[in-house]
Amino acid sequence: MGLRPIERRPDPALSLRPSGGPPRRRGVLGGLVVFAVGLAFLLPALRFENAGPVLFLALGGAFAAAYSLGYRQFVYLVPAAVMIGLGVGLLLPALFELGRLAAPIFFSALAASFVIVTILAPDHRWPLVPAAPLAIIAVAGVIGGIDILPGLQPFILPVVLMLVGGYLLIEPTTR
Repeated sequence: MGLRPIERRPDPALSLRPSGGPPRRRGVLGGLVVFAVGLAFLLPALRFENAGPVLFLALGGAFAAAYSLGYRQFVYLVPAAVMIGLGVGLLLPALFELGRLAAPIFFSALAASFVIVTILAPDHRWPLVPAAPLAIIAVAGVIGGIDILPGLQPFILPVVLMLVGGYLLIEPTTR
């Protein structure tokens, strides 16, 4: 009976790989966000006039990629839709002379982004809550140029985004 070398097995609790399987793919969100920010700084250097809205589109694309390439986490879907909605809502008025329709188009794009979240994740209906007042503001602006909340419109977007972000921080992770 000869001496055999001790076979070392990695402790599964210390392993970065689940149950000793192949290495897991690294998350994509961090790299894509940094890429998107770099793109936003590159565009002005290339004399692209509307780099600001493109930053929102690129960040939304990063979150969308993280959502679609990962485990379809709802916490990535909401920022993806909101950032893309912001980008579209800012880019369309920047590209086309829309006059008084610029604000309604912006609010429509943002409202549509929340509706799309509910369509893609039907068990989450709360995105319809911010979508409804944003859509009402957009329709009122189109119909008669009505300012529903005079003097408060500069606060609508930041408050809606902060409430949505706050909800995502406290939303239960399991259903």
